[in-house]
Amino acid sequence: MLQPGYNLVTESVAETESELAALEFFRRVAADEDIETPVTVTGLTDLLYGSVEDERKAILSDLRQTLRKSRSLGSMDAVQFILDGRFVDDSEFRVRIERSGDGIYLDIGQMFVEEPQPMSATHAVARK
Repeated sequence: MLQPGYNLVTESVAETESELAALEFFRRVAADEDIETPVTVTGLTDLLYGSVEDERKAILSDLRQTLRKSRSLGSMDAVQFILDGRFVDDSEFRVRIERSGDGIYLDIGQMFVEEPQPMSATHAVARK
């Protein structure tokens, strides 16, 4: 079940009426456009994986600022980010992605003002 806030999942936990690619979702959030919620956002791990490794921290920081400043989403709205990987929660919340035999870690927790809280092995929530 989706919780209010940002639901990070490796397996979908709810069917939503609305689905957006990560780039489109963040474009709408940055423009303070209305977003029908609950919404499923796909492709975030692909977007980050495809970026230059040295730039990922800056990208995550920019995405955090975009989410923080936006009025597109209220505190009770639910967003489901479907991530292609598995959660690793050691010193900080990360996602491990396997591509071409190489595993990389994405510091996805850096995208949120509040560290995502694990609900299960495949579901974590960061509050808005």
